[in-house]
Amino acid sequence: MTHNRFLNHCLICALIVIAGLGLAFVVPLLANSQGLAASNEMGAKDNAPEATRYYVAKTGDGTTGLDWVKAFTKLQDALNAASSGDEIWVAKGVYTPGANEIDSFILVPGVALYGGFDTGDVVLTDRNWETNLTVLSGDIGGDDFTDGNGVVSDTGNINGDNAYHVVAAAFVTGSTELDGFTITAGQADGINFPSTNGGGFFCYGLGGGMCSPSLRNVNFSGNLASVGGAMYNDARDFGYSSPILINVTFSGNSADNHGGAMYNYGYNDGISSPILINVTFSGNSADYGGAMYNYGNNGVSNPSLRNVNFSGNSADFDGGAMYNDGSASGTSSPSLSNVTFSGNSAGHDGGAMFNYGVDGTSEPEVRNSILWNNKDNSGTGTITANIFNVSNNIKLTQSLVEDSGGSGSNWIGGSYVDGGGNIDSDPMFVTPINPSTAPSTTGNLRLQTGSPAIDAGENAYVSVSFDLDNKARVVDGNLDGTPVVDMGAYETQIYYYLPLIFR
Repeated sequence: MTHNRFLNHCLICALIVIAGLGLAFVVPLLANSQGLAASNEMGAKDNAPEATRYYVAKTGDGTTGLDWVKAFTKLQDALNAASSGDEIWVAKGVYTPGANEIDSFILVPGVALYGGFDTGDVVLTDRNWETNLTVLSGDIGGDDFTDGNGVVSDTGNINGDNAYHVVAAAFVTGSTELDGFTITAGQADGINFPSTNGGGFFCYGLGGGMCSPSLRNVNFSGNLASVGGAMYNDARDFGYSSPILINVTFSGNSADNHGGAMYNYGYNDGISSPILINVTFSGNSADYGGAMYNYGNNGVSNPSLRNVNFSGNSADFDGGAMYNDGSASGTSSPSLSNVTFSGNSAGHDGGAMFNYGVDGTSEPEVRNSILWNNKDNSGTGTITANIFNVSNNIKLTQSLVEDSGGSGSNWIGGSYVDGGGNIDSDPMFVTPINPSTAPSTTGNLRLQTGSPAIDAGENAYVSVSFDLDNKARVVDGNLDGTPVVDMGAYETQIYYYLPLIFR
């Protein structure tokens, strides 16, 4: 336990030093932390200690944390006690990381955090993270405007001083889990890096380090930063920061500059290529990249997106939902399958997506996806209102793309590469979203019966067996009975009703 307390202390010191004195002073501290983490893993293998489960609840007595009665009342106490292989169960309620802006919940390598419990739960499957809301909040002063659960829905409701980063992590892999939490009210409004970035979650993979935790069943709401309003994944100088996100929602987050919800930074041979499965971005805003900004600057930022919905996001300038920036020999070429972009808005270019490949590469591949009714300064109903390219090509395959002309002789051409099977027709959303109202979280982008996007995709591009609603991904098909995937994030479900037989 001692080494983990020291590791936490080192990382906290690192964040303090970076914020106050600059990046150069923090590298030795983080290097020491990495060495401690590595030596701990070796020791764990040699000694094979028994894993421990720690409990956190507002109703605990704060003693040992070894059951619900003796539960820690502060999550930070459990993090200080935990070692690789341990679990932390957190009961419903609002938890803040401390009293100061520099305080954060710092994840411990190899430790799984689970939220969503009632204090009577005895097995993991008992919990209900949607009902028993477990909130990690940066509202250290308790003066933000929140809903009845302590959640900030919009960054305009933040008041006073808040934690720069609600959660922070460094030198962690996929065995470090965060599952069943709402992360809210982070405010990275400091003066120096990193206190300016990643209000909800700061993932630090500098200098050969690794920051790739697993996030599942997490909501990011009302977090603010200069860059990466909700989440900043930092991979610089041969670093690696590529978290895995499954069933995650980003809503009402904002950035003053880049990446209203998420910023992925691969710099100087660093790699920041997160994997996103069943993720929703709605009502987020920034100057560039209203929801997501992917930046490969002499590095790589190639996220992989499956069953992802971008709706009602806005950028004051370019990339209403997504901005892909491959600069200075860098690469930013995300892969998107079964993704929906609609109701997003940009003040200048690329209501849905802006791709920039000057002196670098930005060549996204889009499959089984829908880009419809997005808006930029040219208005709706043009290809550039959905996608705007600078010195790059985007390949579109088996997708519904507004004003593309569809595959064949009417294809728009130019930097828009026709991969075949594309169509250009109203997808018939249940409740379309007006991009002029962005940022907005309203609307319903599921498909109505009769939509041309139903059974119009390509099964070869399907890599997960469920859709954004966690329902079967391929359920209908051609007349010969062969199932065919729908375009977009949602699969239209077919229900068969058997007749009642009376005897």
